[in-house]
Amino acid sequence: MPSFFLKQEKSSIESRRFVGDKMTHSSRDHAAHWGLSCASFLLFTAVSVLVGTTSAFGVVKRDTPLLMEKLVLGTVALPNVPGGSFQLLSDAYERGFCRFDLARSYGGGKCEELFGQWLDKSGVNREDLLLITKGGMGNDKYGDPNRPMCSKESIQSELSASLEALKTDYVDMYMLHRDDPRISAGQFVEWMNELREDGLIRAWGVSNWNLKRLEQAHDYAISRGLMPPSATSPQLSLAVPSDEVWPTTHSLSCPSKVGEIEWYKANGVEIMGWEALAKGFMAVPTLWREHEVNLSTFHGPDAEIGSETWRMQRIQRAYCTQLNYARRRIATQLAKESGMSLAQVALLYSLAKGEHVSVLVGADRCSHLDEMAAIRDWSLDDEAFNCLTAATKKSSVVSRVAAEIQEAKEATVSLQKKVLVTPSTTQSFNETMISSVVEPVLA
Repeated sequence: MPSFFLKQEKSSIESRRFVGDKMTHSSRDHAAHWGLSCASFLLFTAVSVLVGTTSAFGVVKRDTPLLMEKLVLGTVALPNVPGGSFQLLSDAYERGFCRFDLARSYGGGKCEELFGQWLDKSGVNREDLLLITKGGMGNDKYGDPNRPMCSKESIQSELSASLEALKTDYVDMYMLHRDDPRISAGQFVEWMNELREDGLIRAWGVSNWNLKRLEQAHDYAISRGLMPPSATSPQLSLAVPSDEVWPTTHSLSCPSKVGEIEWYKANGVEIMGWEALAKGFMAVPTLWREHEVNLSTFHGPDAEIGSETWRMQRIQRAYCTQLNYARRRIATQLAKESGMSLAQVALLYSLAKGEHVSVLVGADRCSHLDEMAAIRDWSLDDEAFNCLTAATKKSSVVSRVAAEIQEAKEATVSLQKKVLVTPSTTQSFNETMISSVVEPVLA
């Protein structure tokens, strides 16, 4: 099923790019037809045998492969790719990756420049790509709420710089990288629609906005016949952050956010989750093991903003929690039993949140690209999803959490489509509630 974003823009790309599951570009037929390396194919074969004999707590074969557009390739690490960014982007394109996530703030514009150089010299047809870039933060790198206010002129200037660096006349999706509550949601809607009317963007969205602000933007646009935001990009991962990962960011990872996720689905807003692998916590089973994390990370003073110590503090404070370690152990077990990797299981978990969900994924080598592309044919079964959500395999707790999530979903559906979904009206649990029933099991 195409993403909500694709329903609105570039509906003919699929017919140009694929014939069945085979690319029309002759030089890419073999790679796109299989969508994975020889090693990944052997992995799939092993998984097929396992899945055929597993009735619960496992991965199951999808009826139709997941569209590659659901796997949005991040570019923040392009300047540091070991084999060079040009080769990585070419390898990604050969494997069917066609959506790329960029931002004016990534590398101070360097990431957009590297991508633009590749686009200019690779011979790739621009119309075969879906480019997403973000702006609106000016020179702020870390989400400072007191940064200089953006304006229509500053956004236009940032977008112009992005287009020049990317060597393209337009982007398929332009996202406001952070919210600025000092500016009305309606004003942002007006500015974004002007950019669209000028032919510089095809659609627009927001990153790290809360539901209330996005709903205000949506209602303002609909009431005036303007294009509403068609995508939102929050943190979304198997690892539920204990607090903001980065300043002024927003997360939908906690099970208590099911109402928000359902609201986006009902209103045609795609969710593009960032940090799906929690900076490696949900990719490497031994990363930051519990006994290795320094307690000063959680209780010491904050390091200088922007420093490596500050970054590590933010990451570990957010992700190194008892419940997340429990989820990682369960996911690692599931990966081992299914012949998959921890990263693949984590990505499948985020995608299982809804048909309107996509994930932003990073890679710095071909093996990572193959690993990501290989999940297209698979999904988690209900038991696996519920165990990971509840952070336990204890059946009584899993059943309780699953029941409350389903109840919250049904409550959301019963509300008016445009009524603001709040935690009090859609669910009665949160990460703290899960902790209260799971901690005795973990002890």
